[in-house]
Amino acid sequence: MLVTAALCAVCALASQPPGLAATRDAVVRVEAAIDPVSSGPAVAADLAARQVWTPYQAEIARRLRIGSAGTGFFVNSQGYLVTNAHVILSGVRYRGLHFTREQWDSLALLLGLIRDTWVTVGEGEGERSYVAEPVAISEDLDLAVLRAIRPPGDQGEFAYLALADSDAVKVGDSIRALGFAEDGFQDTSGEVLSLITGREVHERMNIVRSVDPVTGRELITVSGTSPGPVMRLHHDAAVGHGSSGGPIVDANGRVIGVAYALIAERGPDLEDESPGPGLNLAIASNVLKRFLANQSVSFDEAAP
Repeated sequence: MLVTAALCAVCALASQPPGLAATRDAVVRVEAAIDPVSSGPAVAADLAARQVWTPYQAEIARRLRIGSAGTGFFVNSQGYLVTNAHVILSGVRYRGLHFTREQWDSLALLLGLIRDTWVTVGEGEGERSYVAEPVAISEDLDLAVLRAIRPPGDQGEFAYLALADSDAVKVGDSIRALGFAEDGFQDTSGEVLSLITGREVHERMNIVRSVDPVTGRELITVSGTSPGPVMRLHHDAAVGHGSSGGPIVDANGRVIGVAYALIAERGPDLEDESPGPGLNLAIASNVLKRFLANQSVSFDEAAP
């Protein structure tokens, strides 16, 4: 499904990416609004009356109540941006849980109620919002490309981020996670803890707990369950709800991954009696580059 041919000649842009000072301007808030009239008040009232919700019911109720929100970032100056598929598609978040056919059918109907997807650029007096149309969506990769539509009279180009080679990333590299968590925009620092190989983004992982013999600090490393290229990165930069789709950048502000998952401390693959820190996961930038190239979306290939 993924090609491995070199992409630079096809996708490199002539213009230069922004410097570190403009990195913030390339990161946007993404919101998918649900039409409450079309969804029907009886549906929302029925769900609200339930005291115990299944994950399916909770997801439906959340989407009907507030829609969905996440983070995205521009990959070129023409307004093309990347986010997670689960930010704008109901059900992708819970793809690992059992749903009945009827539940999946109702989730599909809910997708038809998405009235608009908006992206918000900048902040304060310089903040502006654009309707964004979907260009390409992959549930298998949990990636989506949107295009911000400029109104008449809107001038200038969008700041964007260059995409680095995730195969060149090493464990211990310094990184930053940019995104719109519940308390607003956040820019946190950390490092790469593991490189996860495999054939697919949603493959199972092997999680190993150990103790650093020098510092006594508990260590968690993650590996894939099958051979293949680096598909995901495990890092310790703090992220939160709303950070999905945000860029993970290296010390030079170049994208090495796309935030997409946070595994809680007491997940099924961790020992309940001795929980460790949450696992922050990102989709490797080379996966994103192949996806963009397959969709003929231009982007800037960062120099080594």
